[in-house]
Amino acid sequence: MIRVAVSGIPRGYQFPHANGNWLLDKHRKQILAVSSELELVELPEMVVHGMTSIEDFEILLAEGGNMTHYAGELDREDYKKFVKNKSLKWVQLCSTGFSDNITPEILDGRVILTNSPGIHTVPISESVIAAMLNHAKKLGQRSIDQHHRVWRQLYCSDLEGATVLLIGLGNLGKRIARLCKAFDMHVIGTKRRPGLVENVDHVFPSSELKKHLPEADYVVVVAPHTPKTEGLLGEEEFRAMKETCYFINVGRGMVADETAIIKALREGWIAGTYLDCFAVEPLPVDNPLWGLGNVFLVPHDSHSSPRIGDRLVAQFCENLRRYVAGEPLLNVCDPRRGY
Repeated sequence: MIRVAVSGIPRGYQFPHANGNWLLDKHRKQILAVSSELELVELPEMVVHGMTSIEDFEILLAEGGNMTHYAGELDREDYKKFVKNKSLKWVQLCSTGFSDNITPEILDGRVILTNSPGIHTVPISESVIAAMLNHAKKLGQRSIDQHHRVWRQLYCSDLEGATVLLIGLGNLGKRIARLCKAFDMHVIGTKRRPGLVENVDHVFPSSELKKHLPEADYVVVVAPHTPKTEGLLGEEEFRAMKETCYFINVGRGMVADETAIIKALREGWIAGTYLDCFAVEPLPVDNPLWGLGNVFLVPHDSHSSPRIGDRLVAQFCENLRRYVAGEPLLNVCDPRRGY
């Protein structure tokens, strides 16, 4: 038998059970239908936390193991209990980012690590468009005016003809580009290996980022956190942006220097920002970002969707089928490169 453990509630999942598990009956049936050789065991985070060790699982479908711990997810030490299990061969993460999930067992290749790129592509890309529209159409100010019963016209802008610069053109970046083109925007962006990308008018390496920042009306970070992307946007980069530029980060907080963001907002280097991710999460109550009027803060849940579980299980089942059949797995993480 191939024993499969499921532990940790996917972040943003909307239908968790009171006992700390999250699979619905249809999900269990879908997983077990892959092979008659499977044994499926759900271990909620609260149960794992009370265990000293975990044995005899070959596969782990997990959420958590990060430096920042969210309720319902495995904390870092509980995640390590699974990975130290000598029977474990494969960890499938419920998330895309995996920098915190790398352990010696994964580095030496004893345990394969795969992630789940694309499962949040639809909701996050829609959130990015919503952020742009909120800024362009001044919906926040309209809400304030309504609250105070103020009847006045506002001078708004259009997305049509505006330039959006996407830092990162993976699954999410491509989806955002596609939606931007529906609004007739001019799309440019960075890619490790520049080449033609559908719906993107100009692709360039990140080494040319500073050169193109002054062109952008919207700068959107969708890049993962890697040694090469950490601190990619600092004071020089924010100073290079137009005063009317709107900055959006749905990638990772460490990609953009938070001190530089605060300074840029306070001194008017940029028009405003939509931030979904931060250097420290939850964002400390004394962080200056809370008090700035040109900031839209989101608690790292721009991916919120009722379909998270369905997307995760579908992707996991395809990899599970491959594992049972001895075929190469999809979305294998390179722990040394960070993607």
